[in-house]
Amino acid sequence: MPTKKKKDEDKKNEDLSSIEPNWKPRSVWDTLKEISVNEHTEKKNGLTYLSWSWAWGVLKDYYPNATFEKVIQPSGLPYIKDDQGYTYVQVTVTAGNDIVTELFPVTNYANKPIQNPNSFDVNTAHQRCLAKAIAYLGLGHYIYAGEDMPQDSPSEAVSGPVSAPATKQAPSKGFPTISGPDGVPVKNTGWSMVSESFSGLLTLVETTEHLTNFWKANQKTLDQLKDASPKLYEETIASFSKRKTELKGAAA
Repeated sequence: MPTKKKKDEDKKNEDLSSIEPNWKPRSVWDTLKEISVNEHTEKKNGLTYLSWSWAWGVLKDYYPNATFEKVIQPSGLPYIKDDQGYTYVQVTVTAGNDIVTELFPVTNYANKPIQNPNSFDVNTAHQRCLAKAIAYLGLGHYIYAGEDMPQDSPSEAVSGPVSAPATKQAPSKGFPTISGPDGVPVKNTGWSMVSESFSGLLTLVETTEHLTNFWKANQKTLDQLKDASPKLYEETIASFSKRKTELKGAAA
């Protein structure tokens, strides 16, 4: 168990400290940087994303007292807005004696900064910001450097402490491509990403007629999503319904 691993490491630290007074225990960075995260990432629009929930789980396994805070700004809002209306979120992560605060832009499905974000956009940015803040502590940092493996050799790398065997992401060709409202295809590497892409693309739909055309253009993909994950399908349908209501209200 990962927790036992951490306890064993702490016991080893105590034993070594009693033998060698000048010996220092491994830092948070040295502990986390050796963990391979390759099987817990997804690629989207040419970028690699680490699962924030998995990263947080690993951090808590090694550092049970770890905490994070989604920073509420003096304005009372969970984000900062610059002079041009673009927004940023902040997340602070504490593990051991290390504290990291990351500032992260709120982006759309194509990873482009956006103005006047909705609550979903802000929440997504917070989760990505959390993953990146954890990376500053060592876990998955090499992703942001464009590397494929941790600095240590594969034989020396420590496997991530997960409760179930890791499974590799299915090839991107196994998941459907969404036809965006502007006609630009959006590739996906997982069913959750298909649903997320729909939610992001819906913000680009400007009329109810446009919405209907968007639905029809992706009917096959929606049917596949329904078969693969009824829950994600229901969430996607709810997003379509919400957008339809918003558009009708704007047109009234």
